Amino acid sequence: MQDGQLHYRYESAHANIRLEHYVYRIGSYHYNWHADFELLAVVRGSVELCVSGQRHILEEDDLVLINPNEGHATLGLGQGNIAMVLHIDPTFFKGYYDEIIRLNLVSCAQTRRDPRFAVIRRCLAQMMVLGTRSDPASRLRYDALFYRLVSAVVPTDAVLDRQPAAYRIDRRGKDAVGRLVSYIEDNYRERITLADLAQRTGYNASYISQLFKGKLGINFSEYLLRVRLAAATAALSASDARVSDIAAMHGFADLKSFNAAFRKTFGKTPAEYRRLITDDNRSGDTSFKQVFVSADDDYVGAKLARYVAEGAGQNIYAGVDRPSPDGSEVVRRMGEAVRSAQALLAEALEAADGQ
Repeated sequence: MQDGQLHYRYESAHANIRLEHYVYRIGSYHYNWHADFELLAVVRGSVELCVSGQRHILEEDDLVLINPNEGHATLGLGQGNIAMVLHIDPTFFKGYYDEIIRLNLVSCAQTRRDPRFAVIRRCLAQMMVLGTRSDPASRLRYDALFYRLVSAVVPTDAVLDRQPAAYRIDRRGKDAVGRLVSYIEDNYRERITLADLAQRTGYNASYISQLFKGKLGINFSEYLLRVRLAAATAALSASDARVSDIAAMHGFADLKSFNAAFRKTFGKTPAEYRRLITDDNRSGDTSFKQVFVSADDDYVGAKLARYVAEGAGQNIYAGVDRPSPDGSEVVRRMGEAVRSAQALLAEALEAADGQ
C-alpha cells in the first residue's frame, strides 16, 4: 500500500498469482484494454460500464468481470462514485485450462444479493486488508482467499476462448507487437493501413494480422480504432473543442464516422456523452490518471467491514437458500464479523501510516 492509499500489487510466484488491487474514484470515460481479467465492484454510487459494445448500469454493490483485451470504459453517474478493482493475470489459469478462459459475470438488482456475489465481495474486502501485510501467515491466508474468490467467479461450465493464448506468443512475437503498437500510438492521427504498417515496420502484412489476433485478440483495424477512441474520449472530457474538430484531430475521416464508431462502442453519440459529464467526473480524472481512495476513508472502511460481515458463512454452491438461524445468533455472528473486520482495517491503517 503506497502513501496511505488503497492500492497495492501482490505476487506469489510459486502459485503463479499476480494481482493489482485498488479502490478508486470513477471519472469520465477512460477507454482502455489490457491483458488481465478485471473484477470491478461498485462500492459507492452508480456507474455506467461500456464493454465490447454492451452497456451496463451498475448500482452500489454490483459486480462485473471484464475479460482480457476487451475494450471498456466507465462513467460515474451522479456524485462521489467509487469502485474497487482486482486485476488478475490470466496466466494463473494455465495450470487448469489448456486455452485462455473467458468468463461471464455481472450482477443486477435481482442477483446482487446472491450468496455467490456476497462471497466475492467478502474475499475482495479481506484481501484489501491483508494486502498490507507481508508475514508468511498473512500471505498464506491471502492466497487462500484468492482461491476462494476464483472458485466463486469461475462457474463449472466456463467457456473457453479458442483464440491462440497470449502467453504462447514467443519473445520475437512480443517484440514485434511492441514495435507495431508503438508506431500506431505515435501516428494514429494520420491515415494508417495494414500495407502502410507493413512498409514502415518491415513485417509481412499477414504476419502483422496474425500477431494482432494472437497477442491482442483483435485485428489491426480494431486496435487502431480503439487507440483513436481512447484519445478522443479523453479530449471530449478535457477540452471544449467542437466534436467535429476532435474527430479530425484523432484520425477519424469525418464526423459521421466518429459518431458511428462512438455509438457502436458506447451506445451514444459523442455529443450525448459530453452532456453527461459532470464536474465530479472531471475532478476524478486528474489528467486521466486513476485517483485512488485513501486508506482512512470512513465510508470505504465501513463498506469493507460490511462486505466481510455479509459474506460470512455463505455457501456459493447452494442451489436454494438455507434455513435462517435464530435471529439473535445472526446478530451475534454479524457483530463478531464486523468487529473482526474493523480490527483488521485498523491494523492495515497503522501499517500504512508506518510505511
